[in-house]
Amino acid sequence: MLSHDMQLLDLLRAWWQEDITFKGILLSVVISVLRMMYSGASWAATIFEGLLCGALSLTAVSAMHYFNIPQDLTVAIGGFIGFIGVKKVAFLINRFLDKKI
Repeated sequence: MLSHDMQLLDLLRAWWQEDITFKGILLSVVISVLRMMYSGASWAATIFEGLLCGALSLTAVSAMHYFNIPQDLTVAIGGFIGFIGVKKVAFLINRFLDKKI
């Protein structure tokens, strides 16, 4: 059993060291969950906000590839999304689209 646990730990360590996308998504989830807990939100709202911020960060990473934005910004963008939250990101995107359309 110990060998299996060590293999999983080695796999997670390699994933953490190599995959910057994972780091950005994880940071987004952690920051959003901490922000929601700090504000006194319910557990359900906290969990959903974390999941939505993680999904939004993954979407942003995909857009980064399309627009040739450096991968090094993945963690910063994930942290930004987690810090401001899904509602604020939606508001900013809608405001931007309203001006363009």
